[in-house]
Amino acid sequence: MNLQSFVPVILSLLFATFGWRIAREISVGDEGRKTWLLFADYLNFLSMMGILVFCIIIPLKTDTFGTASKVTMAVSFVLIVLYPIILAGHYRLFSKKGRSIYEEQGKDYPWVTDQEAILIIVALICAAVAGWYVA
Repeated sequence: MNLQSFVPVILSLLFATFGWRIAREISVGDEGRKTWLLFADYLNFLSMMGILVFCIIIPLKTDTFGTASKVTMAVSFVLIVLYPIILAGHYRLFSKKGRSIYEEQGKDYPWVTDQEAILIIVALICAAVAGWYVA
C-alpha cells in the first residue's frame, strides 16, 4: 500500500474542516458575538503541521515514508474522524438540555465543555493507540 497517496486525502479533510470553522467564526464575529477556535481546531492545525513536516517535507528529503510519517498519518486520521464527535460534545448534543444550561445560569459559553473534554481525552487516547499500533 502506498501511504503517500493518502496525504492529499488527510490534508483535504483537515483543510475543509478548518476552513469551515474559520468561515463559521467569521459569520459569528459579523453578528457581534465572541469568536474563538475550539480545542479540536488546534488539534486539526497541529495535525496539518505534522502532515506537512512528517509526510511531505521529510519524505521529500529522505525519499522514504518512515515510521514517524506512518504514525503522524495514523494519528491525524483518527483525530479527523473523531472531530465531528468532539464538535457535538462542544455543543452538548449528547444531553437533553444542550447549551441551554449556560443560558439558565447566566454564563457565557465555555471554551471547552465537560462533554467535549471527555471526548478530547478519548480521541487523544485513540490517536495514541493508533500511533503506537503502526509504529
